[in-house]
Amino acid sequence: MNVLAFDTCFPALSVAVGREIGTLAARVLNATEPMTTGHAERLMPLIGELLGEAGLAITGIDRIAVTIGPGSFTGTRIGIAAARALKLARDLPIVTFTSLEAIALSPSLAPETNEDIVVAMDAHRGEVYAQIFDATTRAATAPPRIVAMTDLASLSRGQPVLAVGTAAEAVAAAVSGAGGKAHAKSGMIFPDMGAVALSAAARAPATGAVEPLYLRPPDAKPQDGKSLTRASA
Repeated sequence: MNVLAFDTCFPALSVAVGREIGTLAARVLNATEPMTTGHAERLMPLIGELLGEAGLAITGIDRIAVTIGPGSFTGTRIGIAAARALKLARDLPIVTFTSLEAIALSPSLAPETNEDIVVAMDAHRGEVYAQIFDATTRAATAPPRIVAMTDLASLSRGQPVLAVGTAAEAVAAAVSGAGGKAHAKSGMIFPDMGAVALSAAARAPATGAVEPLYLRPPDAKPQDGKSLTRASA
């Protein structure tokens, strides 16, 4: 199976192409380019470059894997819009992952078998995006949620914690301060779309419309109190 995977939720563009996944000839090509803006302009060219390196055309892709959030409001929509467009153009199935799951799947993490992996990314406003994963299976134990910095100790299920992400130090400190056992792998760890591509081959595709996962409403809101009546859509 040939899989195209990409993430645009965070301040980087992460793309992978997995060729012949599930066979002895499996090959995965990865690229991550840090950027705060420009995801939309760079996404398709980078996909084209990796397809070329893999010796594939877009017609050779069997399915798409995309992260649906949480993350940047605009960035998340860019990735999902691209996945929808490719689905329509090539009738390709889409497999979805949370952006936090795409980080937790990275083989670069080395948790102990009795630890939980807590992926925690700064969401600003004194909050973090967080999700808990089993260290052995890397399966999520609960959906992602937004957690106040004052409530980070709640991310412990009573097991030792490996905290990962831009808010990892804060999580480890909160869990330790509450009497738990925790340590942090701090700094920005971007979604591992190569690991996502490998996992996507065995995951059932989405059956309905693929929608962004927003854990809070967007900052921009319609203006009220104007003299002209707003036109209805």
